[in-house]
Amino acid sequence: MNRYKINILLLSAIIGFAYAKDSYTISGSVQSESGETIKNGFVVLVNKTDGAEIKKTKISRKGKFKLKKIATGKYQINVEADGKGSLPVSVMDDDVKDLIVIIKNDNKVDKPEETTPIATVEPEETQTLDTPLKTKQEEDLLPQVRSFNQVDKLQFEDQFFEYESNLRVLKNQIDSLKSIVTAFEKKQTMPNVSREILDLIKVPEFQYRVELKNGTVVLGDILSETDSSLVLKTQIGQLVLKKEMVIRRDKHEEPEPKVIFLGDPFVNIYPNRHEFSGRVKNVGEKRADFVRVVTNLFTQTTKAAGQDSVFVKGSRIIYDSGVIADTALEPGQTATYSFPVKIKGRRKVQYHTMDIHWNTTD
Repeated sequence: MNRYKINILLLSAIIGFAYAKDSYTISGSVQSESGETIKNGFVVLVNKTDGAEIKKTKISRKGKFKLKKIATGKYQINVEADGKGSLPVSVMDDDVKDLIVIIKNDNKVDKPEETTPIATVEPEETQTLDTPLKTKQEEDLLPQVRSFNQVDKLQFEDQFFEYESNLRVLKNQIDSLKSIVTAFEKKQTMPNVSREILDLIKVPEFQYRVELKNGTVVLGDILSETDSSLVLKTQIGQLVLKKEMVIRRDKHEEPEPKVIFLGDPFVNIYPNRHEFSGRVKNVGEKRADFVRVVTNLFTQTTKAAGQDSVFVKGSRIIYDSGVIADTALEPGQTATYSFPVKIKGRRKVQYHTMDIHWNTTD
């Protein structure tokens, strides 16, 4: 049984060596102590044991560097720029990324801080193992926190994308959008419509108000009716309703003023005139404007013997046109009238008629 376990361990080790990665990549950026990107210079990777140069590369225009095909081991990164800087690094079993090398202007190479971003910095007493298997402790596997002053910054001259070639196209699109918005705003102006034109617009007046079981109220004119259905003409077209759905059907009437005489008028008869007096009342649901009582005198042969009228004394109203009058009657309001009607020539008056005229304004 022990021999069987030993064989399995040996086989696992052989497979691990067979599929292990032979070389890794070291990448990062170079900055000054103030956080500015260093764009000119070289990055040299040396063996930390004997100081032999392993690889050398140039710093890119964005301050980046990348060293490829690096074997496992302990190294030191030296930077040759306006100043000097160095950073120890250990390559174990993975690529080392996002290193930040700080350049100091006093030409002194200081030891870097222990909290280097993402790079695995081994202490002096730690020995590099030749096996590619992971041997780090549990606390070494926790993510490392990068200090705030080491966060990569986008420089002013760096661009996310090339835009200079698209400036002309962008300008043309903006100009086109401006013209469309201008045309749209011009169409939104409200035209001046006279009151005469508005009066010519016919608004449908429906005679019936039909209430259904579901709470819907329909206004329309009844075109036909059967024992089971009702056909209404509505504003949106003809509508067929089942009578079983109808709860109430009433004659729909818009609120209007209605002025009536309160009793018979009192008449004083003279040889050349008749004098009329009495009271009127607005029994409608809307105000009556310019209420006027009109009286006509007739002979026995229905010939006109005289005519006259008078406005009643009611409420004082200032209308939108600027006219001020006191001849309006509010709903339920009463007013008196008194006026004479002269007889034409020497005609003999046999009877008279009286009417009430009024107007409706909004």
